Amino acid sequence: MESNSHIKFENSVIEMASLPQLEHSDFHKLEKDYLWLRILFVSILFLIVGSISVIFGIISNLDWWQPISVVAVIFSLVYLLENKGFAVKGYVLRQNDISFKSGLFFFAMTSVPFNRVQHIEVYQSPLARLFDLGEVKVYTAGGSSSDISIPGLKVEDAHRLKDHISKLSSTYA
Repeated sequence: MESNSHIKFENSVIEMASLPQLEHSDFHKLEKDYLWLRILFVSILFLIVGSISVIFGIISNLDWWQPISVVAVIFSLVYLLENKGFAVKGYVLRQNDISFKSGLFFFAMTSVPFNRVQHIEVYQSPLARLFDLGEVKVYTAGGSSSDISIPGLKVEDAHRLKDHISKLSSTYA
């Protein structure tokens, strides 16, 4: 019977200060058209909600301006949040992973190492086609939804990013 006493196990402590700081990476901003796409979507939604509110207000014997003013205040808040939240969103492509950050109140930063990537797709909604924008969705094993979705990219850039991630992830296969 052989002895494994010649194998030395090491488990060194890694100091927090020596870890790379992803927050200080140069994140790519999303296309400005993506902000306009979001505002257009919210505007359409509030136009529908506003119309329903006016009809409800007429049925309830309210003055027409009361439901409209409530919808206008809510729309203004949503517009402000969309505008401020847009400035936070971005992605960074590093040697071994891709990361996406978002969130104004509830900040999130998600990273996916390329050796875990199973599938990548470029998605375009009908409204995004008007702005020539696409979204890259990165999937890892074990899930039915994407692990990272990077919206607000020009379609050509989305396809280039998809191809690049596919190339990098295939080196781990």
